[in-house]
Amino acid sequence: MNKYVDDLTPGVRRKQSHWCAEGGSQMTTGTRSQLRVPAVWVAGVALGASMLGAAVLSAPQASATCNLSDKDDQYINLLAQNKMVHNADYSDCHEAAEGRWFADQVRSNPNSFGEAQELVNMITNTTPLSQAQAEWEVESAIYVYAPDLIPKIKDQASKANWPTEG
Repeated sequence: MNKYVDDLTPGVRRKQSHWCAEGGSQMTTGTRSQLRVPAVWVAGVALGASMLGAAVLSAPQASATCNLSDKDDQYINLLAQNKMVHNADYSDCHEAAEGRWFADQVRSNPNSFGEAQELVNMITNTTPLSQAQAEWEVESAIYVYAPDLIPKIKDQASKANWPTEG
């Protein structure tokens, strides 16, 4: 019974097996492992393709295709006035996106003033920027991308509990 026979699939040769008592066929270990390897390979390829597809779909738009708006230019120019220019790893598109993000964070928080303060703290804790530079960056973002929030922020700042010198 260990004789090789041709299967219906051209080029595939399998060991002949005997019939089980239950009426099914019995595969040899050699046949199962031969079938398992391609199945594992196909599953790996499918997984890799799905991961690559998801990465491509979620990737941010390339900076080469970025078109800066007038507001983006204004924000970048305000940063440049305070000698805050980005390095070669960072583009104007990245800088403008960051400014829009700052403004969105402040806009989406009911305590806009408190959120602006938190953003300043985040910047000073994660970058080499000084407190004054971080404030300039957040204030510039609000001034350019969310000017309608300025009266609300001023009102919240006037009601804030400021530490007293003593």
